[in-house]
Amino acid sequence: MHHADKGDKFDVDLTVADARPEEFDALMIPGGLLNPDALRSNEDTLEFARHFFHESKPVAAICHGPQVLISADLVRGRKMTSWPAIKADMCNAGARWVDEKVVVDNGLVTSRKPDDIPAFNEKMIEEFCEGRHEAIAGASSAVLET
Repeated sequence: MHHADKGDKFDVDLTVADARPEEFDALMIPGGLLNPDALRSNEDTLEFARHFFHESKPVAAICHGPQVLISADLVRGRKMTSWPAIKADMCNAGARWVDEKVVVDNGLVTSRKPDDIPAFNEKMIEEFCEGRHEAIAGASSAVLET
């Protein structure tokens, strides 16, 4: 997508329906306005995301990407950031929302917008390299595609 307009088409390796989360070490949920909205409407996607939290695997989400985690009921009690327009959704779902470039909460990395991508990538790679974060399981590397 190019914002709300259809963009280029790319081949994907797997759809969420065909992917097995136990075969992945980490999860990155992309942003944009429409992609996370489509992802959060898919129960396979929500179960896929829940696996990473239940297995203490690192997760990263940027922009509107945390909407997937909201729908999967995985943000309660977590310090997070996102695109400012979904701040109320984040807070209503129990997240402790902050307006920072990148936030790390025990293996969960979140960022606000495209300008934050360099800091987001740096922290995401760091957390992914660290591997499992045991405390992520009690609270709550694949790219999701519906």
